[in-house]
Amino acid sequence: MTRKLLCSVLAAAMIATAFTGCGGGASASSGAASQTASGTASTSTSKSKSLTVHVGTEPDSIDPDLNTAVDGGIYIQHCFEGLTKLDKDGKIVNGQAKDIKVSDDGLTYNVTLRDDIKWQDGKTVTAQDFVYAWQRCVDPKTASEYSYMFDPVKNGTDIYTGKNKDVTSLGIKATDDTHLVITLNAPCAYFEQLLSRPMFYPLRKDIVDGNDKWTQDPKTYIGNGAYKMTAWNHKESIVDEKSDTYYNKDAVTIDNIKFMLMDDDSAIQAAYQSGALQFADTYPVSEQTKWAQTKDYHAMAQLGTYYVAFNCQKAPFNNQKVREALSLAIDRNYIINTITKQGQTPADAFVSLGIGDADTSKDFRTVGGGFYSVKDDDYDSNVAKAKQLLSEAGYPDGKGFPSFEYSFNTNSTHKAVAEALQNMWKEELGINCTLAAQEWAVFIDSRQKGNYDIARDGWLADYIDPISYLDTFISGSGNNDPHWSNKDYDALIAKAKSTGDQTVRMQAMHDAEKLLMQDSAVAPIYFYTDVYLQNTNISGIVTTSLGDKLFTYATVS
Repeated sequence: MTRKLLCSVLAAAMIATAFTGCGGGASASSGAASQTASGTASTSTSKSKSLTVHVGTEPDSIDPDLNTAVDGGIYIQHCFEGLTKLDKDGKIVNGQAKDIKVSDDGLTYNVTLRDDIKWQDGKTVTAQDFVYAWQRCVDPKTASEYSYMFDPVKNGTDIYTGKNKDVTSLGIKATDDTHLVITLNAPCAYFEQLLSRPMFYPLRKDIVDGNDKWTQDPKTYIGNGAYKMTAWNHKESIVDEKSDTYYNKDAVTIDNIKFMLMDDDSAIQAAYQSGALQFADTYPVSEQTKWAQTKDYHAMAQLGTYYVAFNCQKAPFNNQKVREALSLAIDRNYIINTITKQGQTPADAFVSLGIGDADTSKDFRTVGGGFYSVKDDDYDSNVAKAKQLLSEAGYPDGKGFPSFEYSFNTNSTHKAVAEALQNMWKEELGINCTLAAQEWAVFIDSRQKGNYDIARDGWLADYIDPISYLDTFISGSGNNDPHWSNKDYDALIAKAKSTGDQTVRMQAMHDAEKLLMQDSAVAPIYFYTDVYLQNTNISGIVTTSLGDKLFTYATVS
């Protein structure tokens, strides 16, 4: 999700409350994601069963195993379904599974599939379709950046890291067409949340194997979900129609969804104002005050973090003191109060607010505390320390520090934040940086390959647990954009994943986050909020704190 939760635009990342409830208002919880089925009322008066919406730009991939973006996850979620799913209230319920029985020790899941589940070409969904899909995701040949999501499953880690060459040894077996046995390494409190995520969806071997283009053609993009993709007009739109083969089609209230693929937030705003869009996840940051006063405006807490990623493999950012200096010189309060102005919380750590600790009445963030002060009154002392660190790194008053590039994907908010950072680093530390706005696909590719100096980054949790944030930075993770590596960190994450003792695993995650922050691999700026525009005559859109946007149960009056 994060569902990776990186979005094509800032507000797109914000809309997804996925791919999770944070940033100041959500209660500490390890249960279902916070959600709303929102709607008030506005311009349209005719009854309709169609929606035209914007949740992101042209997706890099809509392959459930290869997508890493929130918007891509939204497209996929409408066409596919896992053993569990989100219902109209945003809660995790059985999806393709009729029954899930968990052994007393929490290690074995016996799953019975529904007897009325079909692919969109009419073929029956079988247990083997899940086995194939899971094995494909962990197979190193697939190169899924989300293969690590299978760490809880027996042999999952060893398979995707190449230690175990036998993908069939993954802890999922089909005993017949309708029964699965799933074996875990340790009890996993959030496992049924995982089962609702795209990388755990079933796939058709006869369609996917040997066909790298299967997602590009509606004829071969065969899912098992509520909607069938009928058109993909690249860089323009994706069109979904209600599936006649979906077992719960009578509960699906929207017949057609048109996802507009746009990256110009001014054009998105204009389309929304004209009525061409009924839902928009972004608009120019300069228009925030105006929209916040309308009934179309929606904002809620979200589990996610907007941050700066340092390329830890590239000088001078391979120096911890340099990274910490640049982080401390960021005036986080200025950014959220003057630029974004959407109720974000300044981030003093990586894991956001809104996730329970071992004692579920307490918040993981509150228990762990912050790693630097984000109080407005402490900014001057932060800058003083930053100057000292930069001097200790060999760059007194910024002298001799090489000019570097800050990369971000094209969007007015990202640009405004980038310009603020550029000015802060120049004014406070005496160092120069240039700005590079990049098209989404180019930006993602450059960041993943390490072809950058410093870059905008963002993460939205895939499920409600601190590990969804922290396992992002294990060595070799496809989502580890800083390309940071720490063996002690890896060991702590492995420890957290190998025990069902919540006290032990939470402490391991606190210790891991401490290593991440003390090494300044990233510079968190703020915890996300979910902000979007929704026509006031629409209701029933499901938004969760994990970034999900489900239009399946919406109504238009």
